[in-house]
Amino acid sequence: MARTIAGALIGMVCTIIFYFIPGVNVIAPLLGGLLAGYYADGGFRGGLQTGVLMTIFMIIPGILLGGILGSILRGAPVLGGFIAASTFIITLVIVAHSAVVGIIGSVLGAVLEENRAI
Repeated sequence: MARTIAGALIGMVCTIIFYFIPGVNVIAPLLGGLLAGYYADGGFRGGLQTGVLMTIFMIIPGILLGGILGSILRGAPVLGGFIAASTFIITLVIVAHSAVVGIIGSVLGAVLEENRAI
């Protein structure tokens, strides 16, 4: 279990770093998931667990930051409500993209590690 948690944390950090690289940021969760699944080495099931845990680790700060930004901007005149709702929707889209692609990458990384030649 410790290797799964460590793999999920490694995947989350790598995904966040890859998000800052132009051109790579579209597949950042895939690359982070690949690294997480490869490190966690548990086959398909271990990769799935690592990917879900990595998603949970990424959801918590995303929702918190989106909620804080939305609540701050809600009081803005004229477009405050629109901006707050847009912030929430954009946060959900980014989290959903990171979740689905990250889990796929994590499973692929774990399967690749399981089938590697010694």
